[in-house]
Amino acid sequence: MMIRLPRCNNFFRVGRSSIRSKPIASTVESKSTVSTHCVRRSIHIASLNAYNSSALDSDRRIIARAQNSSISTSPSTARRFIHHHKDTPITKLCSDAKTALQLSGLKSGDTVAMGGFGNGGIPETLLNALSSQEDGPTNLTVASLTAGVDSFGLGRLFEAGKVKRMISSYVGENKNFERMFFTGELEVELVPQGTIAARLRAAGNGMPAIFTPAGAGTMYANGGIPLKYAPDGSVDIVTEPRPTQVFDGKEYVMEYALRPDVSFVKAYKADTRGNLIFRGTSANANPDCAVAGKVVLAEAETIVEAGELDP
Repeated sequence: MMIRLPRCNNFFRVGRSSIRSKPIASTVESKSTVSTHCVRRSIHIASLNAYNSSALDSDRRIIARAQNSSISTSPSTARRFIHHHKDTPITKLCSDAKTALQLSGLKSGDTVAMGGFGNGGIPETLLNALSSQEDGPTNLTVASLTAGVDSFGLGRLFEAGKVKRMISSYVGENKNFERMFFTGELEVELVPQGTIAARLRAAGNGMPAIFTPAGAGTMYANGGIPLKYAPDGSVDIVTEPRPTQVFDGKEYVMEYALRPDVSFVKAYKADTRGNLIFRGTSANANPDCAVAGKVVLAEAETIVEAGELDP
């Protein structure tokens, strides 16, 4: 059952997170609280502006004690004391979706990965906030398993003119998307669904590329698929041939890792440190998008304190 969640009242700024998928056979409560985490996986707590003057003074005292003790302490060791000092607030709650988007650093021309499939498990609160920003980022490249439907979720991004190119595999339920593609308003790169997922996982694993048999020996690998149409209906841009390689007598297509600048995901539960749990259909592409993104905005139904999630 699809349940439209209320707008987020709580949003989080997050450091490095751990992500876990845990299917649970239960129904989502319609009055669940929605929160959004902004997960910045590659930065330290010091860059989150989380310190106040008293916390900094306390951290300096810790460093001073370490340097005056008999233990040899290098500058890097002293920094670790700061990052993990128990009195330093490590909460990533943002006041609203607009603030979360601003903190993410999303700008025009960036690549964005969207979790979910169709209308299942999509971060609709974040999508609504992004589509409603009149002066917000444009010319975005969006990677998602599907193109959504009209006037909801991803559909609102297309209607707002935010998307320049769509990387997807199933685009058949959005009439406005179809119109934009055939009139030259939108570039569409069709990619096998499993390949999109594998490219995202490759980025999360630090791999520059993968090899897959999907599409080998077809027009997908050889190039020539319309990528963009001109306003008069003629083909303006076509796909380039993809590199291939033969292993054990079988041809494989080389696909580059898909590393988005920002990922939007929908989680069932999150804690204040940015750890996420996915369940049911929300575990489709959300975990892959979360591990791939340089910055991750995670919209959650339930928020708990750090330490309350079952490890």
